[in-house]
Amino acid sequence: MLPLAGPAGNSSRMKILRWFILLCLCSAPAVRAETTPPDQALQEQKEITIACELTQAPKKNEVPVFTAKDYDAAKGAYHYKLWLPKGYNADAKQAWPCMFIASAGGNANMGNMASWLKVNGYVVVMLVESKNGPWPPIIGNFLAAHDDVVKRVRIQEGLKLATGQSGGARASSVFEQLRPGFAGLIMQSAGGASDSRGIYDVAKLKGSHAVFVAMTMGEKDKNKSEVPRMKAAIGSGHFETFMFDGGHEWAPADVFEKAANWVEQQIYRSKDAGAAVKKILQPRCGQTAK
Repeated sequence: MLPLAGPAGNSSRMKILRWFILLCLCSAPAVRAETTPPDQALQEQKEITIACELTQAPKKNEVPVFTAKDYDAAKGAYHYKLWLPKGYNADAKQAWPCMFIASAGGNANMGNMASWLKVNGYVVVMLVESKNGPWPPIIGNFLAAHDDVVKRVRIQEGLKLATGQSGGARASSVFEQLRPGFAGLIMQSAGGASDSRGIYDVAKLKGSHAVFVAMTMGEKDKNKSEVPRMKAAIGSGHFETFMFDGGHEWAPADVFEKAANWVEQQIYRSKDAGAAVKKILQPRCGQTAK
C-alpha cells in the first residue's frame, strides 16, 4: 500500500507515478501519419492531393547524394498532387505514362508543361515537400510518392519520366536512379546532382538500360556551361539540348514540347521499348520514327 500522507510518502508516490507513465509511453504503439486511403476515389482531370509516408529508410549506399545519417532522416510524412488524364477511368486495365515533377521552391505544378502533359495522356505526380535544401526530404518525398502512386494508379513501366527546374532538375536526376521503369529525363536550367568534387552522380542513368536525357537551357542562364558537361557525362547518343532565349527559368511551353517529343521518340525507337510502351507511343511517334 502506498503511503497516503507526509513528504516521504508523497515523494514515493510521485516516483512510482513517473515510472508508470514512462512505462505506458514506452509500450504505446507508434503513431503513424494519416495517409490517403488506398481505395480513395480518384477523379480525372483534377488535381488531388495525396498524403503518403515513407516508413522504411532507403538501403545503405542506394542514394548517391546521401551521407550515412541521411537515410533514417528521409523517413516521414509527405504529399504529392496527382493528375489523372482524360479517359483514365474508362478502362480498368489500361496503363498510362507518368511524369514526376520537382520544383526548387517546393509545391510543384505543371506550369508551362500542362498542355503537353494533358494532350498526351500523362498521369502527373507533383511533389510537394521536395525543394532546395537538405537531401533527406527531397528523396523522402519522391520515394514516398513513387511507391504510393504505383500501387494507387495504373502506370506503364518503361514510360516513367521526371523533370524539374534548377534544383528540381538536380533532384530529378537522382530520382530516376532509385526506382526502375524510368526511361526519360527532362532537365530544365541545371545539370545533375554532383559529388563533393563537382562530378555528376549519373552513373545509374547510363548502362544497358540508359535513360534518354533532354536538357532545356536559356541562352542567358548562369548554368549554360553545364550543357557540354552533361552531354559528356551522359553520352551524345542519349542526350539532346534545347536552347531558348531566356534566363534561369522553366522552359517555355513550345521548348518543353520539343524536348518531351524528342524523349518520347527516343524511347519509342529504343530496343528496350516493350510492346505496351510502343502501343502507347505509336500514334504520335510511329510516323516520325525511322
